[in-house]
Amino acid sequence: MEINTIFLIVLLLLIVILLTRVISLQSQLNELKRDVERIENGAGITQRSPRSSVDYPVSSSTQSSSSRHPSELSELDQELILMIQQGNKIKAIKKLREARNLSLKDAKDYVDTLERTSS
Repeated sequence: MEINTIFLIVLLLLIVILLTRVISLQSQLNELKRDVERIENGAGITQRSPRSSVDYPVSSSTQSSSSRHPSELSELDQELILMIQQGNKIKAIKKLREARNLSLKDAKDYVDTLERTSS
């Protein structure tokens, strides 16, 4: 093979690799844009990890966490907050894991966020 042919093949492979990386970064950028729009609209942000689809409650910047009305929370969230206030945080984590089929870490993070927003 001629050196120019080898060079062109390597160059084409490099272009393909870079294009796939750009496409991946573009999708991540689009997801970040959606999160920023949610924050600007006062809907709060949802934290996502690649392994789970857990939505963590975060109050909007215009509301303080103490001014959230209980009717804004789901029935499960209200029940979890009650369990936390009664000192049953571990039971709250267990109940959330069973109700939403979450990992231990995701359930604990969610309950910790609920605890912070409810106090």
